[in-house]
Amino acid sequence: ILLAYIAMVIAREQRSSRDAAIRLSTIDPLTSLFNRGFFFAALEREIARSARSGRGFCLLMMDLDELKAINDRLGHFHGDRVLNAVGQVVNDGVRRIDTAARYGGDEFVVLLPETDPTGAFVLAEKIRIGVNELALELPDDAIRPSMSVSVVSFPDDGQTADELMISADGAMYTSKRAG
Repeated sequence: ILLAYIAMVIAREQRSSRDAAIRLSTIDPLTSLFNRGFFFAALEREIARSARSGRGFCLLMMDLDELKAINDRLGHFHGDRVLNAVGQVVNDGVRRIDTAARYGGDEFVVLLPETDPTGAFVLAEKIRIGVNELALELPDDAIRPSMSVSVVSFPDDGQTADELMISADGAMYTSKRAG
């Protein structure tokens, strides 16, 4: 009985350690969204699934416009607070089947399975407005975070992960330049 108990305790600890390792390897610790590596694996799976089913999907790419100004003027502590809050806005806006990830320093992406561009635009606007309305108490009220967003769809804007990301990146910078 003692050996069975010890084996059970060891198995529980191994499961706990494995779960922690998986979390550390797939989740961005600052935003609690998935990381870039997890996102690309999900994107490749969705491309293969959509190619088989004939159903498209959309992808959002978002860039936090004021992060550099916040970091430069207020410090990285406040920049990290903004990133965390934006991650929460993104996470709150997506469905369970969507994959939201931190793509880079101040860039975020969302994979939207079986979503048409109209639905993707609605979510993009919901997230953009949510970021604009963030109630963050920053030392300088003149700095307000805003977000530039792009929407691309498979297969119209690209048939590979690279093509989709290049299209999304170009569209996002067009959005950023347009204000």
